[in-house]
Amino acid sequence: MSEQNVAMVKPHAATIAWWMAAGLVGADIGTSVFYSSGVLYPLVGFAAPFFVLLVVLCMWFFKLTYQEGTSVSPLNGGAYTMVLQTIGRRAALVVGSLTILSYLATAVVSALSGSLYLSSLWGGWPTWLVVVVAATPVVVFAALNLLGLKESTKVVFAVACFHFSMLILMDAFGVYLALTHGAHWGRLLRSFHGLGPQQMILGFASAFLGITGFESAAQIVEEIEAPTEKSIRKIYTTIVALVSITAPFSAFLVMLLLNDAQIGQYKDAFLSGLAVVEGGHWLMVLLVLNACFTLFAAVNTAYAGATGLMTTMGKQGNLPAIVLHQWDDKVSFLKGFPFVALPFMSLCLLMMVAFPGQVDQLGSIYGMAFLGVMISYSIGVVLLRLHQPLKVARAPWVSHWVFKWGKQMIPFAPVIGGSLLLVAELTQLITAQQARSLGLQLFLAVLLVMVYYRLGKVEDRMVALPDLRLGLGRFRGLAELPELPVYVVCTTGAHGSRLVTVISHMLKAYGDGIEIVLFHAEERTAQHGVVGGELERLVSQQLEDFYSDKDFILSVKVLPGTLVEVLPEYRKMRHFDHCFVTSGHNAVASEALREHLSNELGIEVVLLDEESLAKGPGVWFTQWSQSYRSRES
Repeated sequence: MSEQNVAMVKPHAATIAWWMAAGLVGADIGTSVFYSSGVLYPLVGFAAPFFVLLVVLCMWFFKLTYQEGTSVSPLNGGAYTMVLQTIGRRAALVVGSLTILSYLATAVVSALSGSLYLSSLWGGWPTWLVVVVAATPVVVFAALNLLGLKESTKVVFAVACFHFSMLILMDAFGVYLALTHGAHWGRLLRSFHGLGPQQMILGFASAFLGITGFESAAQIVEEIEAPTEKSIRKIYTTIVALVSITAPFSAFLVMLLLNDAQIGQYKDAFLSGLAVVEGGHWLMVLLVLNACFTLFAAVNTAYAGATGLMTTMGKQGNLPAIVLHQWDDKVSFLKGFPFVALPFMSLCLLMMVAFPGQVDQLGSIYGMAFLGVMISYSIGVVLLRLHQPLKVARAPWVSHWVFKWGKQMIPFAPVIGGSLLLVAELTQLITAQQARSLGLQLFLAVLLVMVYYRLGKVEDRMVALPDLRLGLGRFRGLAELPELPVYVVCTTGAHGSRLVTVISHMLKAYGDGIEIVLFHAEERTAQHGVVGGELERLVSQQLEDFYSDKDFILSVKVLPGTLVEVLPEYRKMRHFDHCFVTSGHNAVASEALREHLSNELGIEVVLLDEESLAKGPGVWFTQWSQSYRSRES
């Protein structure tokens, strides 16, 4: 077994602890409290807090959905990875493009909004200064991520701790004021009077902007400390609990404690008004600084999510391999994210310069893209249940709140949550016309670049590297070889005696009338490498004669990449139900590889212990090959 393949299944070194990852996700979701009530108030008036509460309750469905998804598919990429595993590459490209757009919008909107919040302390800044200040966190976090994910996450964790601590203290004191000094309770009691169905639907859809960033942990699941399933559960339990307390309480207190004049004055920054009521100007300044730094911290969440996704896409050939190159190859202390961090930074800066005054539209685009990603994830969890039941059965945690669909058990959480998200997405698409148009243009631009690369480069992996298929025995000389049961044997090299031993074992165990595919994955090559060429020559020039009296088809398939990356791709192109891996020097790593492949393929993968196989055919082959070489010379 190759070192590369062993490395692919080794447990990840714990890059970040669960509580640091919770801070990373919480910094993004936590920003919603600064604008959600302001977005909802023009639509539903004083009923805004009830819509915030409704969406917070929906978060518990999403929590179950993401816990199951990351447990069954503990790989970076989130919705993209699950759609790739179940539907295929074309649909995954669409989801990947949508997710990248979501993170670009996250970084740009968060940076610009933080800058605008800060500028409010000075009565506003000119646009060019807003852009310059907004560019600062984009550049700073790009540099920090080059040092490592842990380094940037430490900063974000500190910001998130301060943010939620301040909100909890403000909410507690606000409740005290409401109970002891009086509040506008009548507003809430009359809040739904006069609201029509259209306003209710618009309010419901807009309220979902309050949980943007929820999906971020699924993009970096491989970097979170093991055991992954428990860490993810702790992350989402912590974040959902914090948001469930701070978001609705803050929204209700705004409507209870601000008078009519303050409602009009602070309609674009309700939480600033709440700070003024509770503590005066100094608390408002502290809140604005909190908002600024929390929004800036959300930029790093975008970096983490986008880089986790884009490196996964690079490994699978959907983005150029350069996105996988590490800076520490050239500068030893830069052990952070790959080259892709700087292109992402450049795109963010370009969007800031292109749309400096369109924060609202970019925010709507961000919301629509986020909803699309969350819907895709919900669909992906259901598809894993339908298409990869073996993988689901082996997951450390799956939801037991299910209903029966045919022979499969489908979880309620992604179905209910995905349906609610779909309503919100359709509402946003119908009502936000300008943002929809701009968002569609940006989405198609990202998708076009990705599809162009795929059509120009990636298809060569399957087309330019065709199978070598040889019919032996009664299949020899046929113009078109028949379709037989396919048995895939993963091989690490062109070792004649070992291959004869394994092939002979397969024929003895499963009989003639089968097709044996010798599958080899070669790292860092777009064409046949040395091992691939040797393997094909060995099969076509020697093994073809050696097995001439056996009735089966012998094939060779070589693909660039690591085994755990490219073998699932081969199964999408060519169906097979039988797969075998040979044992290596490390029994634990061999078993880990077998289990990993079994989960990814959704079929049982058998580990062949070469030491236990009969060695007779190998000895015969060695003698035969020696005499064969003598005749040739």
